[in-house]
Amino acid sequence: MSHSPLRSVRRTAAVALAVGLLSTGLATTADAARTTVSGQVTTAAGVAVPGVKVSIKVGRRQPVVATTDASGAFSANVRTGKAKIALVGPATPAPDLPPSWSFTRIRAGVTNNEVLNFSLPATSTVAVKVLRSKTNTPIPGSSIQQCLTSTSDADPHVVLAGSAAVSPSQNFVGAVTDSLGEVALTSFKDATLGRLCAGFVETGPATTIYSARGPIKDATADVAMNIYAPQVVPQAGTVTDSASLGAAGVKVALRSASGQVDSISEPTSASGDFLVDIAPGSVFARFSSRALGSANPPPPNIPRSFQATIDGIADGLSAWDVQLPATVTLTVEVINADGTPVKNAVIRPAAGGALDKADSAVLVAGQPDGQISQLIYGDGLSDTKGMTFARLFPDAALGAFTITKNVGGGARRVATVTAGTVLTSDTTITVVLPAA
Repeated sequence: MSHSPLRSVRRTAAVALAVGLLSTGLATTADAARTTVSGQVTTAAGVAVPGVKVSIKVGRRQPVVATTDASGAFSANVRTGKAKIALVGPATPAPDLPPSWSFTRIRAGVTNNEVLNFSLPATSTVAVKVLRSKTNTPIPGSSIQQCLTSTSDADPHVVLAGSAAVSPSQNFVGAVTDSLGEVALTSFKDATLGRLCAGFVETGPATTIYSARGPIKDATADVAMNIYAPQVVPQAGTVTDSASLGAAGVKVALRSASGQVDSISEPTSASGDFLVDIAPGSVFARFSSRALGSANPPPPNIPRSFQATIDGIADGLSAWDVQLPATVTLTVEVINADGTPVKNAVIRPAAGGALDKADSAVLVAGQPDGQISQLIYGDGLSDTKGMTFARLFPDAALGAFTITKNVGGGARRVATVTAGTVLTSDTTITVVLPAA
């Protein structure tokens, strides 16, 4: 069937017109339209806040970030549509605001020439004193921050008219006590202000960084709080392997039973010695090591990565002799489906580095049994016979682990050994690797 020449000309012209409109931007959809969003960030008292990063994310597009100027104003060119907005406080803390803060998940609709003005919530003052317990001696130079790695979520507030209330996150990093051990913090109003920590360096027989924890307070109004650092004693000790050889490079972390003091020592010396300052009495102790790189092999008789914990007594007089249990060897024979050996395979954790709980062991004479956990890493690649090894603490129910061989181009051959392997003595298992 033949086509009319006139119809072909019309169709060609229509296609050309559509391409021309698209190339000039005249053919658009509502989602493709761009506009300028402007606005201002102010405190509850109407004072401009410069240096605030305003992030506007429309749909699935990359967010557009603008920074407020000296008058608290910002301007950004974005797409129109439903937006998620975040505010991040300035790098240099603003007066009468927390040192570090942010608002996320603010929702708004962006239309042509939208104006978005953000009014931050009211604040209160938290007067903090850091004191030595019993003597009430002030501790100057203490840095204050949230005890947890995440910042404290304050009470939800409306920061944009017409938008749902959002919870600001805040932290007090950078606040340091003066010569009287005092510092005044500015906080967004919070009925359950997160627990604060005072971190400082204790210099004595040992130089130790540790933190004292404050109480949880209602900061919806101005409030005062004391953070008490207990008296400390130097706790010495030695970490050895099952052959009584010093275990070097082991990390030692202690926490007082009251939960007020954390103490972290330098890694153990070449002879396995450590020295930390800690509140006397019952303490929780953790010893850990991780040596995964070929340039930093693990010491003899110790797994590549482990964590041992005990409940102990610190008195500053009796040294701890922490002796790690004897290890056993897991030998894995790695083969192909036809029984031939696989070279250059490696043992790795199955769950992205999740610790496998080994059996309990007596780590300090006269102390309760310690809890042992470990990451199941091999000590090297499989050899020409397909043999590879892992040195581990005994475990009657070993966790899952993988045998992996890289075959290039990002491809891997992986077999998972399910949990339950008994490893109370030297054990050999055979693993068949599937094809890539």
